[in-house]
Amino acid sequence: MSKEVEPKPTASKFSMEMLNSAVQTLAIVLAGAWGVYTFVYEAKIAPGLAPPSMSVTSTLERVGQRGDLVAIRSTVTRTNVGQAEVRVLGLTYNVVGVRTRFGEASVAGAMPEQLPRSSTIAQARYYDEPEGGEVILRHGVLFEGATALPSERSALNPGEAVSRDLIFYADPTRFDSIRFQVELSYAKMSEPPVALVFKAGRDGRIAAVPGLDCHAEPSRCRALVTTDFGTEFSLWRP
Repeated sequence: MSKEVEPKPTASKFSMEMLNSAVQTLAIVLAGAWGVYTFVYEAKIAPGLAPPSMSVTSTLERVGQRGDLVAIRSTVTRTNVGQAEVRVLGLTYNVVGVRTRFGEASVAGAMPEQLPRSSTIAQARYYDEPEGGEVILRHGVLFEGATALPSERSALNPGEAVSRDLIFYADPTRFDSIRFQVELSYAKMSEPPVALVFKAGRDGRIAAVPGLDCHAEPSRCRALVTTDFGTEFSLWRP
């Protein structure tokens, strides 16, 4: 009576099983490594490489009147809309009163056919809005890092927002509307701060501009970014 002998595993079958197991193990290791890298990249690397990005909005509200002066409350909100932490360095407000010249409808001139060779066009049929205006308020703040003087710190994480209220006054008997202009200067928190100083233009408006260090070493100020926003507000009663 003969005995059946089970065939022994061949070398090729043994090698395929080992190879398959090794491939599966390597795939698991690579998937885990990729997951760790993705987490680290999104949490650490990407924010560090992303440029700073801020948005500025402002709202104006008439809140009272005494005599010829109207009280207006401004609410300025600055929001970090980027991925990197931001260091706010400077904030300036300029409020400009605007007087509009109106003409009678019967004598109003037609729109000119020839357009000016300019980057902007502003034409109205029945009124003429003069350029410039009169500065009735200017307000500026230099935050920590922008000045060696005592100052408050202003830093915003991604998605974080801060609002600042200010009440100012305007005379509706002198102006028809106001222009509320905001400028924000900032840089990434990972970059060295940039020293700023206030500078007044010929029209009386102020701005926070780089200090003398930037003229001596321009590379120090490449990280500085500015964002501005303007709002028009009528002084006429609704």
